[in-house]
Amino acid sequence: MPLRTARFFLFLFAPAFAAGCFFGKDLKEVLAEHRAPVEAKLAKVKALREQARSLPAVSSDVVHIAGGPAPVLSWSGGTFGVNAAIAYLEDLDNPTELGNVPHRVPATGTINRCASVLATHREPYDAAHPQMPPPTMSSYRADEVLGLCQSLRYLLVVRSLAFVEPSDPRTSTACSLLDAGASDAGASDAGTCHRFDGGYLKADVLVFDVESGHHLGGFGFVAENGIAVNVTDDGTNVKGAIVEDFHRNVEEALKAAARKALPGLSVED
Repeated sequence: MPLRTARFFLFLFAPAFAAGCFFGKDLKEVLAEHRAPVEAKLAKVKALREQARSLPAVSSDVVHIAGGPAPVLSWSGGTFGVNAAIAYLEDLDNPTELGNVPHRVPATGTINRCASVLATHREPYDAAHPQMPPPTMSSYRADEVLGLCQSLRYLLVVRSLAFVEPSDPRTSTACSLLDAGASDAGASDAGTCHRFDGGYLKADVLVFDVESGHHLGGFGFVAENGIAVNVTDDGTNVKGAIVEDFHRNVEEALKAAARKALPGLSVED
């Protein structure tokens, strides 16, 4: 695995907040409205689990969409026209819970949110973060999530093939920019930098038509840490910056691979 470095650079962030209101329906009414069609859709998804588990590794990045609408995904919470969702293979083991997946892409988990709110009125339990109890889902959130499941036509199932967690950082004096994993001036001033072994993920993505149960093809992607990672200048959270860099690169690699394999893919951001 290639050696990486954490560079020191100061970032300042200003928080942004948004608020919204939802009037007219309580959670009980929302669940009653969506339950029958969403449970039928979840049953179709459940039927895909063994197929997703047993299909061979993707050998070519090809997806055939024929006789149906173009897939529309949401990477950041949009809902307009969305008819596709992303799930990890682990998410299909118990749809009311999120599978134990490190560095989860935020766009995943729709299936589990639908199953969980119908069963428990809560967000799904996340096995990767067992210390965080699932919060109750609001009626507005439930209406949005269940609407996405009701409109679901395509499911993209991510299967991890190889995974290495980023290592803990190690203080080093080998900070030359000519060296692999070198630091910039922020660390050179102090004569030290942090070195680490980068994270690595190799995965494939199987694409299914939920209505017919047909496997439409798939594609692969690879993600790893960047050669250098910017962290705060006091070096108090070097590992956090390394993990965040890897997490971000996993999401970007999946996005790029999906757009390449599905030229007609629309994205609702």
